[in-house]
Amino acid sequence: MLMHQSSGPEGTIAGQDDGATPSSPPAQSIDESFKERARQILAHSQTVTAGSVHLIGLDEIRQELGDRWGSVNERVHVYTERMLKKVLSPRDVWFRYGENHYIIVFAQADRRSAQLTCSKVMESLHQALLGHADTRRITVKTAVVDVGGGVALDTARLADLLKDAVHKPEGTAAASPPPADAVFPAAVSTAIPAAIPAAEARRPHRPEMPADTITPQSRPKVLFRPVFDVKHKVVSTYCCRTDADTARYLNLMDAFDPEREEAVFDLDMETLSLAVSTYNELYANKFRYAQTIPVHFGTLASSRRRREYIQACRMIPRVLMPFLAFELDGLPAGVPYGRLAEIVAMLRPFARAAMAILHEDAGDLSVYATAGVKGVGLRLDGREDEPHILERLQTFCPGPRKFGMFAYVDGVRNPVELEVAEAAGAAYLSGPIIGEDSEVPEHMKRCTERQLLQRSRRRHHPETPWG
Repeated sequence: MLMHQSSGPEGTIAGQDDGATPSSPPAQSIDESFKERARQILAHSQTVTAGSVHLIGLDEIRQELGDRWGSVNERVHVYTERMLKKVLSPRDVWFRYGENHYIIVFAQADRRSAQLTCSKVMESLHQALLGHADTRRITVKTAVVDVGGGVALDTARLADLLKDAVHKPEGTAAASPPPADAVFPAAVSTAIPAAIPAAEARRPHRPEMPADTITPQSRPKVLFRPVFDVKHKVVSTYCCRTDADTARYLNLMDAFDPEREEAVFDLDMETLSLAVSTYNELYANKFRYAQTIPVHFGTLASSRRRREYIQACRMIPRVLMPFLAFELDGLPAGVPYGRLAEIVAMLRPFARAAMAILHEDAGDLSVYATAGVKGVGLRLDGREDEPHILERLQTFCPGPRKFGMFAYVDGVRNPVELEVAEAAGAAYLSGPIIGEDSEVPEHMKRCTERQLLQRSRRRHHPETPWG
C-alpha cells in the first residue's frame, strides 16, 4: 500500500503494508469501504481520534477530463501527491486508496479545520487541472463516531465550509502546522484564515508576507508584469515575476544551499501553476494575451525536478500553448550547446518559444541561437549607477539581433533608459516605467512611448494634473 508519513507518533495507523500499489477497497461502495477502513484505523490507534480521518477523491476531475483521463491519470496523481506532501505536516499521514481516492489522517487539526484544508487542496487541484473550481461540488468525507459507537460519514462541501469560516471568530481552529523543512508549501496554506472574502473563494488564499519577517513557511508570491512591444506599440504580453519579499528571501539564501534549490524549484512550480490556471480562467472569458513563464536552470538540470516540472507542463491545455513562452533564468556561463538544446527541446512541445534572460552581459549568443532560443533578455539592476546601465544597454541590445534573435530588457525605470534601450534595438521592454506588477493580467493596451510616460507620472504623482 502506498503510504506517506514523514514522522509521527508510533502506532498512528495499524495494519499498514509496504508496497508499490495503492490500497484497493473491497468491491462495495467507496463510502462503505472508507467507513470500514476508518473503523480499523480508529480501533487500532490510541493517537487518532474521530474527525481526523478524511477521504478525498478525483472523480469530478476524471469526469470532466473524459476520454483524456486514461492518458493523464498518473500525472494527475503525481500532481496530487506532490501537493499533499507540501501541504500536510510531518505528523499527518496520507495514502492512496483505490483508483481515484486518498485517505488523510490528521495528527492535530480539529475536524472543521481538517475538512477545510482537504477541500482547499481539492479546490487548488480543480483550478490547476481544469481551470475552474465549483465550490458546491468539491466535497470531503470525514469519519465520525455516531451515538451508537459506530463509524458514520460526515460529507462537507467547500462552499459551506467557506461560508462557516466567514462567520467563525478569528483564531479558533488551525490545521496541522506546515512541515519544518518545507521552504514554500505549494498549492495551499495549511493555516486556513478565519475569514475568506466571498470574492476570493474561487482561488487559493495567499496570505501576505510581512516585509520584515520572511519565513521558510511563506509561499512564494507571483505577480504579472506588463511588457511593451516596441514595434507594434502595444502592451499585450505579461511575464511572471516574484514580489519583492520573495525575491529578497531567495537572495539572502546561500547560492549553494540545497534548501535554496528546493525553494527555487517550488517557486517555478508555483509560477507555472498560477500562470496556467489564471490564463485558463481568462481564456474561457475570451481574454487573450501572451504569457512568459520563467523557469530556472537548476529546476531543469536536476533529473527529479525536471521530471516533475515536465509532468506539470503536460497538464497545460493545448489551446493555451500558442500563447505561452518559457524564459530560462540562471543559465551558467559557458553552458554547452547539447545541454541547452536538450532543455529547449523539452520545453518546445508546451509553448511557442523559449527565451533566456541574463543578469550579466556574458553569454554565448551563438550557442543560444543554435540551440533554438528565440530571444535573449537583460535584467537591469536598479542599484547600478545610471551611466553604467546605459552603457550596458547600448552594448547588449544589438547582440541577439546579429544571431537572428530578438533582444528584450527587464527593469526599465526611467525615460532615459527607455529611449536608449529602444535606440539600441530592444524589441520588448518591461519595468516600473511600463507598468506595475499586478495579481492578474489586464486587457491589451495600445499606446505610444509618450503615453507610457504620462501613465507612469500619474501612477507616481496622482495628485498632479498631467496633460
